[in-house]
Amino acid sequence: MIKLFSIIAFINLTLLVPLSWAESDLSDLYDENTEITISGTVINYALPKRGPVILNINFGKKVYYVVTAPPWFLIQNEIRFVAGSTVEVKGSKYYSRDGNIYVIAKMIRINQDGKKIILRDPNLKPLWGRHGWQRNKE
Repeated sequence: MIKLFSIIAFINLTLLVPLSWAESDLSDLYDENTEITISGTVINYALPKRGPVILNINFGKKVYYVVTAPPWFLIQNEIRFVAGSTVEVKGSKYYSRDGNIYVIAKMIRINQDGKKIILRDPNLKPLWGRHGWQRNKE
């Protein structure tokens, strides 16, 4: 019985640790020293099965990949992105291994309606994290 319990515990830990590591890894990438603000047009966006929604933003002659929030968080807060809309994004810039430019969004303003979307708290932690979140309306 103890052996069976140990095997089940091991399997659960090996399945849960990579998921929690991946989420904290993304959160840990936010660096206030690399904070930038960009304005551009939403080209399109990716709705992954897991992880955050990624916006492709045309900024001048470059395309930035903007890391937003998990789809469930965006849905629960009635946040929608539309291709062709112009946005202002404030976030932490980093380069991926393949040379793409990513911005981990802290705030996104949709220019058409002026809606301001806050995705991180004053400590730069994501609002959907373990510490809880409140409905994001402004």
